[in-house]
Amino acid sequence: MNERLDPRTEKIIFIAQILSVTLIWIFVIGITVWIVNLIRLSIELQDSPGVSVGISIVAIPVFITLASILTYVFIGIHRGRNRISNKSEEK
Repeated sequence: MNERLDPRTEKIIFIAQILSVTLIWIFVIGITVWIVNLIRLSIELQDSPGVSVGISIVAIPVFITLASILTYVFIGIHRGRNRISNKSEEK
């Protein structure tokens, strides 16, 4: 199970991982901006805060945490792959 992938395949996988992480963060930032604007609009209209505002406030850290975990996993996979390749080159 210690097979080495073709360098071209590894590069494609790395690019896909970077693209995935980038899209995840764009999604999270977009949702955060949208939720903050909804809350700001609710305050501006002097609307009574409801359950949806509470859920929205809780959703922001949840999305940021999930994006952070996925970023950590992708970085860990890349580092692990580099460590394995470095160890196999030393042998």
